[in-house]
Amino acid sequence: MRIGLYNSNPAWGGGERWFFDASNALADRGHTVARIARSGTPLAERWGAGHYTDSALAALCAGEEALDVLLCNSGREVRRALRSLPRGSHTRLVLRRGLDRPLRNNWVRRRSWRRLSAILVNSDATGSTVHRSLPWFPTERIRRIYNPVVAPSEAESPAFGAPLKLLAVGRLVAQKGIDVLLEALAGAQDDPPWALRVAGDGALREALEEQARRPELAGRVEFLGHVDRLDPVYAAADVVVVPSRYEGFCFVAVEAALAGRPVVGTAVSSLPEVVEQGRTGLLVPPEDPVALLEAIRTLAGDPERARRMGRAGRERAEARFAPDAIYAELEGFLAEVVAWPPVGG
Repeated sequence: MRIGLYNSNPAWGGGERWFFDASNALADRGHTVARIARSGTPLAERWGAGHYTDSALAALCAGEEALDVLLCNSGREVRRALRSLPRGSHTRLVLRRGLDRPLRNNWVRRRSWRRLSAILVNSDATGSTVHRSLPWFPTERIRRIYNPVVAPSEAESPAFGAPLKLLAVGRLVAQKGIDVLLEALAGAQDDPPWALRVAGDGALREALEEQARRPELAGRVEFLGHVDRLDPVYAAADVVVVPSRYEGFCFVAVEAALAGRPVVGTAVSSLPEVVEQGRTGLLVPPEDPVALLEAIRTLAGDPERARRMGRAGRERAEARFAPDAIYAELEGFLAEVVAWPPVGG
C-alpha cells in the first residue's frame, strides 16, 4: 500500500510519537510511506529530510501513484487534505483521533467528517466519545487499535524506602493534572515521607515550579524537563502517578507498567483500560487531591502489594500492547479502508 501519515502539530506528544513510530513500522513491513509534517516541528525534525510538507498533498494524492490511504492527525489536517485532493482522487481519508475529547458536529465540520472513510481511535473511551460526537458515523467504521509500546529491559523491583520515590511524566499542561498532585502532596505532612520527580516540559512549568516552592513542598520536587530516555527514570521510581484530567491512550501508564511500577492514576478516559483497578494500580476520581494522597499512602503502607501490582502490570501490558501484533492489526485495518468509500458517499 501507499500510505500517507499527516501530522502538522507544532508540539511533541503521544500523537506525534505514534505517527513517528507507525511510519517506521509500516515502512519496515514493505509499504510506501509518505511522511507529511509542517517544517520546523519536532516531528518534522525527527523524520528528517525524507518528509513532505503539506504543500505536496495535491501531488501525493494524484495520478497512478497516488496514496491509497491518508491518515490525518486532526480535523485541521482533514480540512487541509480535502482542499488539496484533486478531483477524482481515490485516496481514502482516515482521521486518527488520539484524544478523548468531543469532535465538533456543526454543519461546517460535518462536511469534512462525511468525506472520511474511517476514524481510528486509540482506546475504547476515545471511541465512545467519537460515537457520541458523531452519532451518524457508522460504528463499524470507528476502529479501536491500541498504541504499541516497547517493553524496556526488566528493572529491579521498587525499593519502597524512605522517602517514597514518586514519578510523574507528561507535558506540563492543565490536562495532565500535575497541580492536583502537588496539592495532594502538600497535605501529606510527611505521611509518608516522599520525594517527587516530574519529567516533561510545557506552558505551565513556571506556575508549577512556583507551586512547588510552597513550604509543604519545598525541596521535595525536582523538575527534570524533557527527558529523551525514560527507562532509567521509571526504574528509579517506586510509584508512577498519573493525575490526568483526561487522556487519549496514556503512554505513561503503559510504560510504568512495563517498567514493573504500580500506577496511581485517575479514573478518566482510557486509564481504566490500561490500569486494572486493585491489580496493577489504584484509580481515583479526577480533581481529588485527598483521594490521590490516600491511594499513594495505601501503596506506601503495603510495599509487597505494590510490587505485586508492578509485576502484574508488566505481564498485562506485554500481552496487550506488543508492537508486532498491533502493527499487524493496523496494517489489516488500512487494507480494509482502501475498499471503503467516504461515509457520505
